[in-house]
Amino acid sequence: MANRRQNGIVDMVNYHNAIIDTAPGAGGYWSSPVSSRDNRLDRMHFSIRGTWAGTVTLQFKRPEDATWTDYDEYTENTREIIEDSSNTLWRIGVANGDYTSGTIIAGIDFSRINE
Repeated sequence: MANRRQNGIVDMVNYHNAIIDTAPGAGGYWSSPVSSRDNRLDRMHFSIRGTWAGTVTLQFKRPEDATWTDYDEYTENTREIIEDSSNTLWRIGVANGDYTSGTIIAGIDFSRINE
């Protein structure tokens, strides 16, 4: 298969996934960027699931930043909260050289309950 992005809404939950099952190229492979401010949120979740080996990186980028900054790296499945109400962009994925094997589903999700 080929790496791909999957964005959508299921049961009022918005999701932005990167599905990685082949080694990414020079720029890595990432979910679509998500901003908590643009979505009127103060909390989002990120998750990593699948059967895989490698390193998944959560990154952020503030409006004044020229490049993405690594927030943390993960080597196993997890689901955690991002608490942020600023105009920061977040993305999750695999950098070049960090994929070993399997299928990684890494994504950011949120729900807008009070619209």
